[in-house]
Amino acid sequence: MEDKPSSTALVEYSTLDFEPKHQFEAISQAVAPICQLKKPYSVDVGFSVKFSAFDLCGIDIIDWESEPTTSERSSKLVRKSDLDNWAILFVRDGFRYDELNDCLVKAKTGDLMLASYAQSWKSHWEGGNLVTVGLDRDKFSWLAPCLDEVNRSVLNGALTGLLRTFISTLVDEAHKITGDQKQVLSRSFSDLLAASLDPTADNLHNASTTLNAGRLTMAREFIRKNLARPELNVDFICKSLGMSRRTLYNAFEEHGGVAKYIKTARLQACYKALSHETDYRFISTIAYQHGFTNMSLFSRQFKDLYGFSPREAHDHASAHEVAPSSRSPTLLDHLCKSKNYGDHGTG
Repeated sequence: MEDKPSSTALVEYSTLDFEPKHQFEAISQAVAPICQLKKPYSVDVGFSVKFSAFDLCGIDIIDWESEPTTSERSSKLVRKSDLDNWAILFVRDGFRYDELNDCLVKAKTGDLMLASYAQSWKSHWEGGNLVTVGLDRDKFSWLAPCLDEVNRSVLNGALTGLLRTFISTLVDEAHKITGDQKQVLSRSFSDLLAASLDPTADNLHNASTTLNAGRLTMAREFIRKNLARPELNVDFICKSLGMSRRTLYNAFEEHGGVAKYIKTARLQACYKALSHETDYRFISTIAYQHGFTNMSLFSRQFKDLYGFSPREAHDHASAHEVAPSSRSPTLLDHLCKSKNYGDHGTG
């Protein structure tokens, strides 16, 4: 029997493993090489911080959940520290503001900020979920001028949304990443970062596979969240996501087109609701709530896909009447399908 590839090992940490009166001291010691934490009020009652981390071939990804705190990386700490890498700070949920050379940089939920550990700074975190993506200075030396130029600023380029989607996917699916996939994903991230910071023709070409997969993931997520909207169509998606029609069509080419994908996603969502034994809504209610406005058309399309009517699904759902998997390929699936990456300056 062939052995399955082993998944990425996650390093997990939680201050809840310590007594409440020692929790702040524990996290302070853990982050001491990076920064100093300012002791908040009433830490004797506990200070909750937890994270999970993994390495992606020179890219350290850490998913933090933390209570509010203030931190400082002083000039003295910079001088004695051997940590001079960059980090992308992704505020998944919360608010953070940094002080650097008398400038105040604010980052809210959804923002990406670039930080260099070669410089001193002060930061206040309002609490929530933060992802830090550590970039090894040797590995990313070829991109150093671009990284230093945007230090302590919120990234707002045209590809920022795709970079955010990529990071979110890495964090959410970290437990699925195998050792064989790490190099592919590391290269993909490097290509996308370069295209985001310096969108030259070469950088965009190198990142084309990653860009296409990221656009597909972002569009799929948007469709999933907006199935109930009757106006969900190509124009609505393009306007909402800032994509061209051609880009969107290309992203869904392997799925038979955008319209077909939307229709199938709606039908799968309806089937899931109709076959759920505790869902007592009317069939028409379920259909309308998933964007269908014509019941005759809905019934015909449903039967074409599943071979039985919505009424049969509602009344006679059984273990063997299972809908086709509603799981579409993720960004990681697309990127790891092919390892045909040419060598270029990503080291």
